[in-house]
Amino acid sequence: MRNVEDLEIYRKAIEYVSEIYLLIKKNRILEKDYSLADQLKRAAVSVAANISEGYFRSVKQTQNYLEISSGSAHETITHLVIISNVYSIETKNLRERYLILAKQINAFSSSISR
Repeated sequence: MRNVEDLEIYRKAIEYVSEIYLLIKKNRILEKDYSLADQLKRAAVSVAANISEGYFRSVKQTQNYLEISSGSAHETITHLVIISNVYSIETKNLRERYLILAKQINAFSSSISR
């Protein structure tokens, strides 16, 4: 039986959610910006959640969920850019990894349509 934990993109998305939570926890100023911190957490969680939710559906539905997941990865990147600009908190490495993840999600989506 298939298991979503077998997907590298899922494992990475889960790992990155933890890093997002740690980033917020380590930076009190960010932690106090409740709306931005909440939006960042929601976007990061959405990446993993949509991979998981779509995994056991039809190919077309799975691709839709993967598209949403990729969009959430890009949303996460945008929040990280804002954090870097507004609070001068270094987020470049995490942004780069989310960009790679978004590309991997898109590649996976393309591969299942064949």
